[in-house]
Amino acid sequence: EPRRLPRGLDRAEITALLGSFRTDRDRAIAGLMLFSGLRSAEVLGLRVRDVDIARGWVRVIGKGDKERRVPLDPDVAGLIQTYLFAERPESDSATLFLVAKGSSRGRPLTPAGLRTVFRYHRTKTGVPAGHPHALRHSFGTALAEAGVDLAVLQALMGHDHVDSAAAYIHLSPAHVRA
Repeated sequence: EPRRLPRGLDRAEITALLGSFRTDRDRAIAGLMLFSGLRSAEVLGLRVRDVDIARGWVRVIGKGDKERRVPLDPDVAGLIQTYLFAERPESDSATLFLVAKGSSRGRPLTPAGLRTVFRYHRTKTGVPAGHPHALRHSFGTALAEAGVDLAVLQALMGHDHVDSAAAYIHLSPAHVRA
């Protein structure tokens, strides 16, 4: 049975989707998925102390509570820094991304809240494939197209097995053997 995988977004779709985000929080979340390959749950699980803006790294707890460090894009680091200083509500929570408005203000952003953000921007931009996981898939596809070593790709994406990374980015069997 062939595996059904999400498709990556093309440049126009990425530009439209990212251009529709109005808060530094939402831009930073999308940036972490697109430029660091984080899953939704990984983004929502980040704590303030997991982000090392000065050194350009993010400590991520992935599936199975496995820890990895991924590089942080300088522009995304700037968005996170601005969010922390100007947008992030005061809270006792150590979680990085918090709800900004309403009765839940200052509480950690939930998976349902993240889906609502992306649903709104998919509708607004007309990019039906603009799901959070599509940004992660775009990251993996871009690395594969750039010729990044499969083992490096596997480590960056937090996959246990090289087969997962290979299937995820639609590599041909001949390329995997090579």
